[in-house]
Amino acid sequence: MGTFDIFDCKFPCHWHPEMICQNEKDCGECEHQPADDDKKNGKAPPRHIVWDRGEYGTFPECPACGEMPYSYERCIFCGQKFLPDETAEEMKKPAEEVREDCPLCGGKNTMVGIRARCNGHFHGKCEKCGCRIIE
Repeated sequence: MGTFDIFDCKFPCHWHPEMICQNEKDCGECEHQPADDDKKNGKAPPRHIVWDRGEYGTFPECPACGEMPYSYERCIFCGQKFLPDETAEEMKKPAEEVREDCPLCGGKNTMVGIRARCNGHFHGKCEKCGCRIIE
């Protein structure tokens, strides 16, 4: 049995479904993306972001189209603008550096990284042995 590589998959473009995506489904950077105001909800009045606080963390959801908006100001998919929000302001702050003990070499406070605000997972690299962790 062969190996599976997600980059071998072909997906339709979100903006033009008759085309095959050439941008690995990175819709925010796609050259085919229309201007924000030209999208379905681009000229609609601003609304509050919906926060999905599930078992895997806290994630934003567009109140208009239900997609993850990939921005705290406006949805990249439908153009919906968002009202200022305390949770969004907290999520925008840069993550603080965290130091932990390395589980591989046992170094004390040698694992340097950040803890994600949305789900609390730690991402870091050991300064001593180079071990990388993504919880």
